[in-house]
Amino acid sequence: MPQVLSTILYILLFIVCLSILIMIHELGHFTAAKIFKVYVMEYSIGFGPALIHRKRKTGETYFSLRIIPFGGYVSMYGEGVELPEGQEIDPNRSLENAKKWKRAIILAAGVTMNAILALNLFFIYNVACSSKQLYLRNMSITEGSKADIAGLKTLDVIALDEEVAQKDDWYVKDINNYYLVDSAATVKYTNSSTETVYAFIDTTDIKNFKDIQMNRFITLFKGNGATEGLKVDYKNQVPYNENFVSVTIDFKTVTKFDEKNEKGIEFESHPVEINRTSEGGLEDFGYSLYLQVNKPLPFFKAIGQSFVDFGESSLIIFKAIGTMFTKETWNAMGGIVAIGFESTSVLQNLGIGKYIYLWGALSVNLAIVNLLPFPGLDGYQLLVLAIESITKKKIPNKVKTIVSIVGLGLLFTFMIVLVVKDVITYLI
Repeated sequence: MPQVLSTILYILLFIVCLSILIMIHELGHFTAAKIFKVYVMEYSIGFGPALIHRKRKTGETYFSLRIIPFGGYVSMYGEGVELPEGQEIDPNRSLENAKKWKRAIILAAGVTMNAILALNLFFIYNVACSSKQLYLRNMSITEGSKADIAGLKTLDVIALDEEVAQKDDWYVKDINNYYLVDSAATVKYTNSSTETVYAFIDTTDIKNFKDIQMNRFITLFKGNGATEGLKVDYKNQVPYNENFVSVTIDFKTVTKFDEKNEKGIEFESHPVEINRTSEGGLEDFGYSLYLQVNKPLPFFKAIGQSFVDFGESSLIIFKAIGTMFTKETWNAMGGIVAIGFESTSVLQNLGIGKYIYLWGALSVNLAIVNLLPFPGLDGYQLLVLAIESITKKKIPNKVKTIVSIVGLGLLFTFMIVLVVKDVITYLI
C-alpha cells in the first residue's frame, strides 16, 4: 500500500509541476492581452471537458481547469474564435485589430514567461540546493582494498561500452540501464571449471546514495554463439549460487580522451578477482560509484550560473531539434510518459535540487519548442505576423485556419506516437 500511495503522489506532483509550466506560459499571453486591452474570453489549463469553468461577476474572462492537464490555451477575440451569441465587443479590442507590435508582444509573452521561470528555477537550484550527482564512469577507491591493489584510483574514468548493450539482438526491460564493463570476465566454479561471461553495471536498483559499492550493481550474463565470439544473452544471467566461487573482471580505465567525441582512446587494464560472499552476493572489493556533492553558490555567482544553465539547456534542445530525424535522437526522444518517469527518477535518486533544475530545463524546452515556426505554435503565428507586416497583405483567415488545423493535427499525432513509444519502453 505505501508503494501505491507513493506512486500516486509522484504522479500528482508531476501533473502539478507540468501544469505550472503551462499556467505560466498561458499567463504570459493573458497578461499581455489584458495590458493591451484585448478581450480575453477564456484562460484554460488543460483540454477536454471542464472540471472548473468560472468567472467573476464583474469579470469578462472564464477561468477553466479541464480534465486533460497536458496543455492549455488563452482564447482571445479576433483569433478565429466566435463570440457567444448576443454578445457584442468593441472591434478595437480584437487581437486582429491590435497594432502589430502589440500582437507580437502578446504572442511572444508565453515563451518569455517560460524563459523567466526557467531562470528562476535555475537560480533557486544554484543558490539554495546542495546537489548530488552520481557518476557511473568515475570511481571512488578504498585504500588497501582489492581495487586499490589492482591499481584503480579515485576519480579514474572507467571505459563503459554502452553500444554492446544497445545493439545486441536480445532485449529485456530496462536494458538501457545496463552498462558493459568487461566482455570477457572469467567466472570460477567449485569444480575448478571456468566460464567467460559479460560483466555489466546494473543501475536499475540505484534508489539512494546510502550504499553505492560497485559489488551491489554487478550483473553477469552468459554469452552464446561461440563460433562467432561471445554475444550477450540477457535471458541467461549468471547466478551467485553455491557453485559460484569468484569472478575476475578487467576494469579498464581511460588514460587518454578524444576531446572531439569524449570517448577514451587509450586504456589501462586492472583485473580484480571478486569472491562470492556467504550471503550469496559479491564481496565489497573497495570500488564505489563516484558521488559528487555540490554546495549552494553565493548569490551573485548563482545569478551568473543560472544564465549559464539556461544557455546550456538551450544548446541541448537546439542540437536535439537539429538531429531530430536521426536514429540516435529518436531513440532518446520521449513524450509525456517519459518525462513523468524520468523526472520521478531524478527526484528519487538525485534529490529535490536536481528535480528543480530539471523543471527549469523543461521550461526552456517549452519556450524554444513554442518558438518553432510550425502551425499551431506561437512561432508560427509570429511568422505569419512578420509576413503580413513585410508584404502589407493580410493572409486570408480561411487559409490560416486550415493550416493551423492541419498543423495541430500533425502535432497531436506526433504526441500520440511518442506516448505509444513511451508505453512500450516504460510499461511493457
